Amino acid sequence: MTVNRYKLLRYFAYTVEILVLFMVQQTPGLLPEVSGARPVLLIPAAVSIAVFESETAAMGFGLFCGLLLDFGMTASTLGFHAILLTIVCYCCGVMVINLLRTSLFTDVLLSAGAAALIFLLQWVFYFVLYNYQYSFYALTAHLIPRFFYTLAFSPVFYYFNRAFALLIRERES
Repeated sequence: MTVNRYKLLRYFAYTVEILVLFMVQQTPGLLPEVSGARPVLLIPAAVSIAVFESETAAMGFGLFCGLLLDFGMTASTLGFHAILLTIVCYCCGVMVINLLRTSLFTDVLLSAGAAALIFLLQWVFYFVLYNYQYSFYALTAHLIPRFFYTLAFSPVFYYFNRAFALLIRERES
């Protein structure tokens, strides 16, 4: 019974973390813009949660982060980010459980892959397929700076979630 209580506490804390990061991400002027781009904090947060949880929990938190991204981004189709982050977080969870060790390098590498995939698919679906005249400019001036700005927060979320996961797991035993 106590293991379930600690798991619920951990999931509640992850939910609060995601909601706070979503509010920080959506508040204009709270985080400074770099080259006109603001970071997408929920991508590295979802990946860092996926590194420390099971694949089912990672998939659920990826879905939650993706839905929040879909609600928060202005030109986003509902479900686009939800589907992508669900698949990405599930794959990250499976890879960390079966193939990789949990480390900062692994988390940054997985966050970079997830962010690159999501931003590249955003570019393809929202600019290239709509035959936007300045699609290459949108990629180089908007999405690439957003990618690097998003990736800069990955170590912060890794160490935060690592400390939290170790603290809760210490209480479980």
